[in-house]
Amino acid sequence: MIGFAVVGLGMGKNRARSVVETDGAALRAVVDLDASLAESVGTELETDWVTDLDDALGRDDVDVVMVMTPSGTHADVGCQVAAAGKHVVTTKPMDVSTVACDRLIQACEDANVLCAVDYQSRYVDANAKVAQGLAAGVFGDPILGEVRFKWHRPQSYFEHGTGWRGTWAMDGGGSLANQGAHLLDVLSWFMGDPVKVYGEAAVIAHDIETEDIGMAIVNFESGAKGTVLGTTTFSESVYFSAEVHGTKGGALLDDVLRGEMRVFGDGVEADLADFGTPHASIVEDVVSALDNGTSLTVDGSEGRRTVALLEKIYESARSGTPVEVA
Repeated sequence: MIGFAVVGLGMGKNRARSVVETDGAALRAVVDLDASLAESVGTELETDWVTDLDDALGRDDVDVVMVMTPSGTHADVGCQVAAAGKHVVTTKPMDVSTVACDRLIQACEDANVLCAVDYQSRYVDANAKVAQGLAAGVFGDPILGEVRFKWHRPQSYFEHGTGWRGTWAMDGGGSLANQGAHLLDVLSWFMGDPVKVYGEAAVIAHDIETEDIGMAIVNFESGAKGTVLGTTTFSESVYFSAEVHGTKGGALLDDVLRGEMRVFGDGVEADLADFGTPHASIVEDVVSALDNGTSLTVDGSEGRRTVALLEKIYESARSGTPVEVA
């Protein structure tokens, strides 16, 4: 059994449940600065709870620590975990800057531990079919990839807790960095490395530092184009989608997190039938990597790519000009 600890029980509560439900994984401890929350989750899931991460890191039965704290703390906490010889999983995004991502990647390399990033959309079968189909040429030469979401977030969402959301230091951005990180990851997964981006961003309906609407035009190494739209200003949370097409067909993923998909093009749907994700969750992914030596779905290098794209979108939005993506 691979022993897991989960730190940060806002988002981490669901991930702790996933550990309990996954074969080959065992939840050893949950960690949160809020003792009442830690105790509540620990009691519910019948595991130990602590308020000090060092207490979990000192346990011999903990192999992996899932870092589910605010985005701007991921590298700091992850480096602490790696220094203790434990494998690291961060929630998305990997951190708020590529400098921080690089620091965490290096810490994990130095400690010879895994560095994984949890993008739940990577474990949706329909999304994996499209990504693998694109790589195999099922859709022909790629032409255009688009990701879009229109969600609602009230002002209270940003004021909840310590108020870290919507700040540059802890959230790394606004609608594109928090909610949109999933879709930026999907876009790069589908279309490959971006080489140039033009972005715009604005704060329109919230009192926050960062954007509540962001847009970008992306040029990819293959010559294909891409577009991004993400906002938390809509009156309801209505869609979270991705679209891609090439010279032989296309796919509309009407709900990226739920795997609702429509496929177009002669024979494309049949050609996609043999593709799909081998893992149902990040927990299964990490257990397989440790037990069987399989590659992580999103390792540190892959997780860094989304943060690099975000940085360039924001750089372009500030300058008003397209920028190169190194």
